[in-house]
Amino acid sequence: MALVLASTAVLGLGASGCETTREQAARVAKSGDSAFRQEGLAVARANRAVSVVSTAVISDVNGSAVAAVLKNNGPRALVDVPLQMVARDRSGRATARNDLPGLEHGLTHVALLPPGREVVWVNDQLTLDGDRPVRVAVTPGQSRGEGPSQPIEISVENPVLEGDPASGVTAVGRVVNHSGVAQRDLIVACIARKGGRVVAAGRAIVPNLRANGKATIHIYFIGNPRGAELLFEAQPSTLEKK
Repeated sequence: MALVLASTAVLGLGASGCETTREQAARVAKSGDSAFRQEGLAVARANRAVSVVSTAVISDVNGSAVAAVLKNNGPRALVDVPLQMVARDRSGRATARNDLPGLEHGLTHVALLPPGREVVWVNDQLTLDGDRPVRVAVTPGQSRGEGPSQPIEISVENPVLEGDPASGVTAVGRVVNHSGVAQRDLIVACIARKGGRVVAAGRAIVPNLRANGKATIHIYFIGNPRGAELLFEAQPSTLEKK
């Protein structure tokens, strides 16, 4: 098994607030029933600075997932970039979308796109309306803020695969925060490539990762990552100290 360990070393411009994506969702939820009347994600204008390098759809007995590799071609880091996703079946019918209200923020946005770097995004929580999807289109929207004023580096170390394709394969490893900024609701995504094709994808959420701290992660895959090259992504969710 070949492992590619992706980490972030980001130099951004300016400063950003420290509200996490889950805190944003909680704040919206406090509005009561009005939260359910709010519109879902809509990207009115595509972000021309962001390229969708590749997309993939993976399905197995546990469901379906989509993965996208994105690249920020601009000179500055992009923060909290919305991603509108439409997955279609063989007949071309839209069978899964991420524009419904109430979805977890990480299923509709990518936390950080450093300049000149490819970043992996995974949505492994598709709710299908019809047949399994076979292709997906992802449209990046406009950034919601600026990058961190100081570099934030997060890495995934010593991952191993456990389980089997029948019961489910899990990547178990350790995510390490090399910065002085504590992370909340940190998403760690992973795709597995074999012969240049994405054969599995999954992600984990770390509720709290202290400054210069470590945490164990368990990534549950859609698809079979055995014998594939693993690419991990851990973009910071919290960019500045309070």
